[in-house]
Amino acid sequence: MNERWKQKDRPPSLEARFEFEDFERLRMFLDDIADHADNLQHHPNITFSRRHVSIVIYPQSESIGDIDLKLAKKIDDSYNRIQNQ
Repeated sequence: MNERWKQKDRPPSLEARFEFEDFERLRMFLDDIADHADNLQHHPNITFSRRHVSIVIYPQSESIGDIDLKLAKKIDDSYNRIQNQ
């Protein structure tokens, strides 16, 4: 998991912000997140504007677990791939 992710304790969550040069890449990123979330059946809270996306992953249990970390890793991988296109 990338260092951009911050772990919060109350309520437990993982939070990150992703910056983009253009809206096209941002939209591709949102599509990827939706696919990952559907595949894992674990959907984060997402807010976005023209140049950034903020994501909060709340655990399905009382603490951060493997599925939360897996989703964060998949989101990081998508971001890196899209930024390097």
